[in-house]
Amino acid sequence: MNGQEQTYTLANNASLTLPRLSEAQMAIAMKEEWIGFIRHTLHNPQSMGWPDAAEEYPQMGLMLQALSERTARVILVVDDEFALGNLAVYVAAYAHWGFELLIDTATFLRTGITRVPAEAVGPTAQGETTHHTPDVCGMEVA
Repeated sequence: MNGQEQTYTLANNASLTLPRLSEAQMAIAMKEEWIGFIRHTLHNPQSMGWPDAAEEYPQMGLMLQALSERTARVILVVDDEFALGNLAVYVAAYAHWGFELLIDTATFLRTGITRVPAEAVGPTAQGETTHHTPDVCGMEVA
């Protein structure tokens, strides 16, 4: 059911339980901006998957690969509260907007953390620190 706690069997017989979403998280998943984001970013036929492994993956904690215009597979997810919350929002958004997001025995669960404190990230060329800015499709979930 959309937004409810869900358990999946993953690769290597691992088990993954996604948390139940709050009303605020469900509101995020139902924002209309998801349609364009799913169609033009996640399912972009000129990319190998999402997110860019060097840029956004360390902050998101998940990797998706489009299989068709309407279906994507979760390739990998980090066993971290933030990453699992992100994935739960993606699952709800895909379901709400009529897309399919597969989480199955081809999905790998790995250890790690997704959020790096801003002070741990080196300064940019302009002397500013870099950090992930949440948006509708990469928003922090509790």
